[in-house]
Amino acid sequence: MAGGRFDKLIGKERPGTYTNFESGRDTNTINTGTRGIVIIPLPKATYGPAKKFIKLTTDNPDAEAATFGYSIYDNDSNRQMLLIREAFKRATTVYVYILTEGKKAQAEITMTTQEAGAVTNTLTAMARYGGSRGNALTVTVDANPLGGYDVIIHLAGNKVTQYEGLETVEELIALENPYIAFTGNGSLGETAGQNLAGGSDEEAANMDITAFIDAWENVKFNTVAFPFDGEAAANVKQAALTKVRYMRDSMGRGVQVVIPNAGNMDYEGIINVTNSVFLDGNVLNCAEACAWVAGATAGATNKESLTYNQYIGATEVVGLKSNEEAIAAIKAGEFFFSVNDDNKIVVEYDINSLITFADKKDKSYRKNRVIRVYDTFQEAIQLNFPPNKYDNSPDGWDIMEGIGKTILKQFFDAGAITDVSYDEDFLVDREASIDDETYFNIALKAVDSSEKLYFTIKTR
Repeated sequence: MAGGRFDKLIGKERPGTYTNFESGRDTNTINTGTRGIVIIPLPKATYGPAKKFIKLTTDNPDAEAATFGYSIYDNDSNRQMLLIREAFKRATTVYVYILTEGKKAQAEITMTTQEAGAVTNTLTAMARYGGSRGNALTVTVDANPLGGYDVIIHLAGNKVTQYEGLETVEELIALENPYIAFTGNGSLGETAGQNLAGGSDEEAANMDITAFIDAWENVKFNTVAFPFDGEAAANVKQAALTKVRYMRDSMGRGVQVVIPNAGNMDYEGIINVTNSVFLDGNVLNCAEACAWVAGATAGATNKESLTYNQYIGATEVVGLKSNEEAIAAIKAGEFFFSVNDDNKIVVEYDINSLITFADKKDKSYRKNRVIRVYDTFQEAIQLNFPPNKYDNSPDGWDIMEGIGKTILKQFFDAGAITDVSYDEDFLVDREASIDDETYFNIALKAVDSSEKLYFTIKTR
């Protein structure tokens, strides 16, 4: 934890507890919306439908295991499920987006019936989705002693489906198995385990990433994890900045994007992650760490800061910064991990990438807790003041001001804002409001966390 002496006129960059010792001897000296929604793309998925959002919630986070070809608790070779798991450590809803879909695995299955003459029939099995993971699917058809046939589907050796006592291919097709689409007709028959084959992956290109960025407008969310890094990702990072700036400034959407090594983006809608952690024996890169940061940011309330919040499961910082490096990183608008005095891995400082304080944005706008206050207040306004709900008249203005005061009280009672004047801080501009245009004047002072503590201790 940062510490040492402080200068009252200068202050400190790093969060910490600072102490000055001075001699004490005589000397010459209303509906406020919800948070917790994050978007996680899977850049290297080996299965699943491309270019659509798959919704997962904490009520049943593993509900789409058949869609991904993995449980989110599996350790797949490309560590795509890890991204979902890390987001769920703090988020309540995760929208997963698969960038590309490869070729579908399939098999022509020859079956032999129990009828006289050992009649054969053919069943076609094709993986529901493209990708190499489909090659791990196996179909077995066994005779059931009580009649009919049992169809058993394994994925990577694990049984995922079993149907008992089926007679025909048509019966099997009607069950709409979530892993395999079957075609054919006629009687079922026995066959030993038959593997699907021919499934392949498709590499994601920049145009797939830009399609993902374009799709953000279609989902209600708080943060996006953007796990694309390196020189090849420079253009798509800029595209992400352009999009989030448009969504915040032109659409009124209080969203943020978490980008690894974002550079000098200088905008409150971008969180720039510049180091990472060891997790369960694995070294995560900055791109992978963005999943936890995005989930934690989405899950944080408007009265909560992530400064010095622990990264549960992390055992060491990858790219630990020295004191001087940490100060420089904060000045550059970087979000990074440190080690606290209890040897826990924590967020150093919950800030975004804004470093230029102009255009009516003071230094408080770099603080993500403050931004969450502004964003949730904006959402509350949008939810409670839709077009064509109130009359643009003195009676309507009275109603709207009353609702506004109620919203202010909810935020004040929650500890999100302070210094509220209910008679002055939410008013309709009655002279400017005319025809179908209503103007409001609102004052808001967000509460920040006490993250730099300065103690002056007088010794006797």
